[in-house]
Amino acid sequence: MRRLVVDVGLAVLAAVVGALLGLQRAGLWDTTPGVVGVLVVLTAVLAVVSTAAQAVGRWRAARRAAHRDVLDDLLHAVLWGVVDATGLDPRELAVAVHRLHRPVWPGRPARLLRLHRVRAGRRPAASGTTWAPGKGVLGRCVAEGEVVAVDVAAADAALGDVDAAGWQRLPAEARQGLTFAEHRRLRGKYGTVVAVPLVDDAGPVSAVVGCLVLDGPAGCLPQLTTPEVLGLLEASGRAVRRLEVPAAPSAARASVAAAQRARDEGGAQEAAEAVLLAQLRRLGAGERAVALADGRGAPRRPGGSG
Repeated sequence: MRRLVVDVGLAVLAAVVGALLGLQRAGLWDTTPGVVGVLVVLTAVLAVVSTAAQAVGRWRAARRAAHRDVLDDLLHAVLWGVVDATGLDPRELAVAVHRLHRPVWPGRPARLLRLHRVRAGRRPAASGTTWAPGKGVLGRCVAEGEVVAVDVAAADAALGDVDAAGWQRLPAEARQGLTFAEHRRLRGKYGTVVAVPLVDDAGPVSAVVGCLVLDGPAGCLPQLTTPEVLGLLEASGRAVRRLEVPAAPSAARASVAAAQRARDEGGAQEAAEAVLLAQLRRLGAGERAVALADGRGAPRRPGGSG
């Protein structure tokens, strides 16, 4: 929206300047040479700004497309890894990644922006809900910084057909930060939901920067919370975090140390990363996705910005 306002403003300003110069040349507007000079300079500046804005827009669009391609590879690898681990129908699964966005303006609440999602056609359409920390399964995951897994269909069935007054009387943990209208809109859309936090540990204090969410059919909570599935989600979450928050050298060393600790504790992380890598190679994923999953970060492309 902000970009649209800027583009429209520049177009209007260019039209006004062009009209004034046209009137001056036609002798319909008598002004000083200084004003004409300012208008000529302004015309040149507007041309440069417009051209530069278009070039930057194309560059950003190319970066977003490359970013989306990497996320697509990673999320498809997770989906097929879950299929292999559980035997569930892939048409009943969906995987999405959300990033925590904190507005720069004070007083505006933080929200979760969906970066990408892979799903089959059978999965329900987007709910239209604006997710935020504390709202729903993924909001709880981000707020608590822990894995949250819920059979949403079973929870809805247990609540029954409550009205607005009954909804307000429910305990906060049952409402999950949702309004009654949001609850009614979401009811029946989801079965089992598993959310894994994306944690940035590059600084002195770890911070949750988003979450990876797996949707599955109702009644499959035990299948979607096995160590194999959770390990795969966490391994993919680390790869996504490397993509979203490129690690500084010190952070990279910290990640290596964390990986070594995990291997010392039984090799669960190493095994999950091996499964993710195998799925990426099986799907013919790009080098960047494989490098992220392998803990090598996002390599720069020749002549590119990484």
